[in-house]
Amino acid sequence: MEEPNEQLGFLLTQVSFLKQRIINAALKELDITYIQFIILAGTLELGEKNGIVTQQTISTERRLDKAMVSNVVKTLLEKGLMNRHTHPVDKRAYTLSLTDIGTEKVMRGKQIAQKIDKDFFGRIDQKQFLQSLTILLQNNFDEHE
Repeated sequence: MEEPNEQLGFLLTQVSFLKQRIINAALKELDITYIQFIILAGTLELGEKNGIVTQQTISTERRLDKAMVSNVVKTLLEKGLMNRHTHPVDKRAYTLSLTDIGTEKVMRGKQIAQKIDKDFFGRIDQKQFLQSLTILLQNNFDEHE
């Protein structure tokens, strides 16, 4: 039987947890967590791309659990980093946008995340790793929804 340190799934999970701990520690100065940053950045980027952003859009495009997105959005609204408006077409839905403070945190967070990525992944073949991760996501994400 393989030891945990010889199992790809175990190692991938450990690497993911390690990176999350590193980036959460770095984002503390902005008073946001990594998942809050992902949702803020997603709102900004998807808004620039599509115009209208909903929680469903963020959940789908960023491959995040709907309930988690909902909870995090509530926190971001309470922190004054996001605005929520009635959807212009679907009155049951809301559109999301960032406040000026939210936008500022995203821009600063991106700088922090890029530096961490550069340092964290600096010792591996990033192009090959990116291709491998992309293949895993393409082949497995839809099957396990």
